[in-house]
Amino acid sequence: MWQRLYLASASLLLVVLSGVEAAGGRRDCGGTFTAARGTLATPNFPDAFKVPIRCQWVIDASNMVSQNTSIIVYLTQLFTFEGLTFTEYQLYGSDYKINPKIIHKVNETNVVRTRWVQTYQSFLVIELKLQTAESSQLRVLDKFLDAYGFNITYEITNGGPRSPSCTMTDCGFTGICYDHYT
Repeated sequence: MWQRLYLASASLLLVVLSGVEAAGGRRDCGGTFTAARGTLATPNFPDAFKVPIRCQWVIDASNMVSQNTSIIVYLTQLFTFEGLTFTEYQLYGSDYKINPKIIHKVNETNVVRTRWVQTYQSFLVIELKLQTAESSQLRVLDKFLDAYGFNITYEITNGGPRSPSCTMTDCGFTGICYDHYT
């Protein structure tokens, strides 16, 4: 009896979570990524998202570590110029965070200058904390070519950054640009 009740509860939870995701919930706001490459984006990119918002993406390269392994994040489409921080860790877990060091903090000056962020540590944590979206976005023009948040590409590699890498200034302000892997 209790097994059927447990299975029914678990099934209901799965349905509810699936509905939250389909309804534009926060299921895509953060997470842990272990693949050799991928794309991270704010919820509903490039459209507006609910604020206040706090998301955390953890890129974990601990299973791919060799002497020259690095995590590189290409700032492919970055439209927010505050509240976005990149912190490297030697070790990172729910109960421990060893040797944190902020390696990049997005601001009004570097948002269009910085093409990529790189760390040789095993973990890179990307955190977005915003109270409002309107005052922190690079391109909000009263519903004319509005874009909110970001779409960024990462890779775990033994090489350096790809050249050239794609940024929103290269792709222009008129469309969605995804960096392609070679």
